[in-house]
Amino acid sequence: MSPPLSKAADGHAMSDMASTYLDALRAAGANLVIAAHLLPLYFGAEDRHSLGNLGVALFFLLSGFLIMQSMLNWLNKPEPRFAGFFADRVARIMTPYVPALIVIAILNAMLVTTRHGLEGANSGVLAFLGNLLMLQDHAVFQALELAGMDVSWRIRPYNTAEPFWTVAIEMWIYVAMGLFVFCVLKRERIERWRGVVLVAFAVPVLIWNAAAGGGKSLSLIWLLGAIAGYLFHVWRANGYANMRSIASVVTVFASVALIGHCGKAGFHPFDFQTATLLAMIMFGVLALLMCVKSAPGVLRGSVNFLASYSYSLYLIHNTVLILVLEYVHTESAWTHVAIAVVAAHCCAYLLYVTFERHYRIVGRWLRPMFERALAPRGAVQTAPVAAELVAGSTVAATRQER
Repeated sequence: MSPPLSKAADGHAMSDMASTYLDALRAAGANLVIAAHLLPLYFGAEDRHSLGNLGVALFFLLSGFLIMQSMLNWLNKPEPRFAGFFADRVARIMTPYVPALIVIAILNAMLVTTRHGLEGANSGVLAFLGNLLMLQDHAVFQALELAGMDVSWRIRPYNTAEPFWTVAIEMWIYVAMGLFVFCVLKRERIERWRGVVLVAFAVPVLIWNAAAGGGKSLSLIWLLGAIAGYLFHVWRANGYANMRSIASVVTVFASVALIGHCGKAGFHPFDFQTATLLAMIMFGVLALLMCVKSAPGVLRGSVNFLASYSYSLYLIHNTVLILVLEYVHTESAWTHVAIAVVAAHCCAYLLYVTFERHYRIVGRWLRPMFERALAPRGAVQTAPVAAELVAGSTVAATRQER
């Protein structure tokens, strides 16, 4: 049974139906990206309906919403807060990412016979290390290109791992926003030079992707989700006053506006106006579903299962699709597609079971190391509080985080 909304004081808890809805969005986002990659690979067609962009936009809106909730929750904990938040984000992103990168590099060296992605370093040691450090398509490379400089060593996502470009953006947004909330707004002190290095890598990505980059406005789309997360936090403090009426008006207004906008300008999820209307619909529906206390068990279980490995699916699916394309041959294109999709899901679930689902353990291991590394010089070292913080965290939201 889900807790009453009036008792969701930790910033995370919500009804089973609302949680199921967020899980459904996560699962849908990953599968939309798969569909977008299937079209050119297996049918030689363009993604005319922007399915992949829609999937990425959903991920960034959800990420902003949930990470804002996480940061607000961290504000209720004792310092050091940025170090703990940063360690948790690194654990969440890197636990499946590192093994996925290793496997993809091996598969590309041994089995993949084609080149994918854009010009630049997208295979070999340099590309591997660059992807490991989340430097693929970094804002600095893009700024050099804008300045007319031909950078042949520009680091790209690792060949068949084309979706990796968004993972780096998301990681550096986490760092930039964490620094802003904990170190600027709350004046938490960290080791100066390590802080300078983090700012140098993270802030350019946040700024660049607010106006340019692969998605043209991914930072702003993430911030839309974060604003929604903060508004829900404030709304909760006021007892979710007039929830049904406000959510209904917002959802209907945004739906009508989006239909009109798409009719005139087309559907472009990375367009900020389109993303804003999508966010209003998405979180308006979430507010409506928060009024529904429970979800059918079968629905909840199946959606939760599909969402559980959605991040692993996002990481590894394109490599699996390409391998099936190159090594499996069938007379029917749709049979070929079915084999590729099933294989992608199976490999993703294996990655999830083996690595991704253990990210909390990795977070507990990383947190004291991050606390020591980021502690200001001369600060008194206290015993790590990782176990206490993890024990006191709410499972409902971390289950939703990407």
